[in-house]
Amino acid sequence: NALSLKYTGGRRLSIRFFQAHDRSLLAAVHLSSRLHARSAAVLLCNPFGEEAARAHRAYRVLARKLEGAGYAAMRFDYAGTGDSSGEIADFGVDAWVEDIEAAAEVLRQESGVTRIVLVGLRLGATLAALCAQRGRLRAAHVVLWDPVVDGAEYLRELRRAHRAYMDGELGRAKAVSGEDGPDAMLEEALGTAVSARLHGELAGIDLANAPPAAALTPVLCTQLTPDMDRLRERWVEGPRMHWLDVEGSSAWNSDAALNNAVVPMNEILAIISRIEACHP
Repeated sequence: NALSLKYTGGRRLSIRFFQAHDRSLLAAVHLSSRLHARSAAVLLCNPFGEEAARAHRAYRVLARKLEGAGYAAMRFDYAGTGDSSGEIADFGVDAWVEDIEAAAEVLRQESGVTRIVLVGLRLGATLAALCAQRGRLRAAHVVLWDPVVDGAEYLRELRRAHRAYMDGELGRAKAVSGEDGPDAMLEEALGTAVSARLHGELAGIDLANAPPAAALTPVLCTQLTPDMDRLRERWVEGPRMHWLDVEGSSAWNSDAALNNAVVPMNEILAIISRIEACHP
């Protein structure tokens, strides 16, 4: 099933479902009308939960700007998320990495370009890195935008955000499901269910263990955190690894940004510039 829309200048957006194993995933494929296609196509990997909702506009703008620059780009929803099929309780990190692999193949077919660039934000960056570590996709370029480094700490962060919301908005901080304690089971994060399977798979992530098996891996960093410092120490900069320290242009992940047209243009332009430099 597909719906194709025309934009001015001949640019095209195709919204369609595609099959990944036994599930149907929704994708938005941006194709450029340029006569000479760029040497790579770009797959955007969503963050998780509330962050995915808050990053939607930024990803749409990024995809449109990539399209305008002559690149095919694709946005999609993992199984059990967004408008894709399934319940989130039935999926987790491993399944979503498989979804990235399937989406990359669809993008190759739609664009006619074999070289794939993965771009991920937060947990999406981590999933892209894990996908590249597996080596089956053989991504040419993996751009990691403020990746989640330590899965256990990420769960603690989700717990803190959920408790703060329940307390601040509803006066119900004690209503957070599961036992108290920073490493207790988290069943919900700001409206998104967290299954035991997903909790366990997230808790086992340590991105610093191994860099992605990609020809190029820029890490776009807007936040100075102990986890990012540890990643920088473990992933030594060299011909394949590059650090892009960018001053965050907007708090895209804030409550205030959710209801405003806030787009982190510094980060978007840095990503496009890096892709253009490596894949003319």
